[in-house]
Amino acid sequence: VKATKRTHKPLFELAERINADCYQSLGSVTIDSGSLRQTLIACLFARCLELFQASYILVSHGMSPSGSVTLRALLEATFVLCATAKDDAALEAYVIDGEREKLRVARKLLADKDSTLSEDRLDVIRGIQNELDEKMKEQKIMKFSTEDFAIKAGLHSWYLTAYAKTSWAVHTTIRDMERHIVLDDEEKLKSITFIPTDEGTVDVLSTACTAMIISLGELLSL
Repeated sequence: VKATKRTHKPLFELAERINADCYQSLGSVTIDSGSLRQTLIACLFARCLELFQASYILVSHGMSPSGSVTLRALLEATFVLCATAKDDAALEAYVIDGEREKLRVARKLLADKDSTLSEDRLDVIRGIQNELDEKMKEQKIMKFSTEDFAIKAGLHSWYLTAYAKTSWAVHTTIRDMERHIVLDDEEKLKSITFIPTDEGTVDVLSTACTAMIISLGELLSL
């Protein structure tokens, strides 16, 4: 940890200053309790800060691939925060997405032929499914993808670059496995390894810092 922080001292110090500013701002900002938008932005900002701190901790321990996973989650939260701050349709889509998730889970539970749930519990789930189905039909609010939120946030270029670059870390691809392979002089497998490395530290932490600055700007605009 000390070696990584020493190698990238200015970047880690910047991250620490941003973290302190975010804590101070979150504690001092005035939220209108009657405003759904302001309440969501504050909650999303807290989520962004948590993911920012997780990325910091992981890269400081030489775990940049895992830091890329939390960075991707941070970018998604940033897209949603900025989009809901700017756009009514994005705000409505984000709120109703929680209901869609409940409906998705209900359908999966009912489709499970090996379910151990009692018939009474299944009846309750069927009732929830029917209620949510009707609610979805009535509201007719468009479902937003991560890209849709990024567009509404004015961060589509981030979706196409920084966000896309983190997909390899979330989905365990063959390319991701290469970092654990050690070859001998004849290009034959010598061993499987896992050692901390500072490779990728700058990319992950600098992107995370920029995302937090963007999110902080939206929080301070409340």
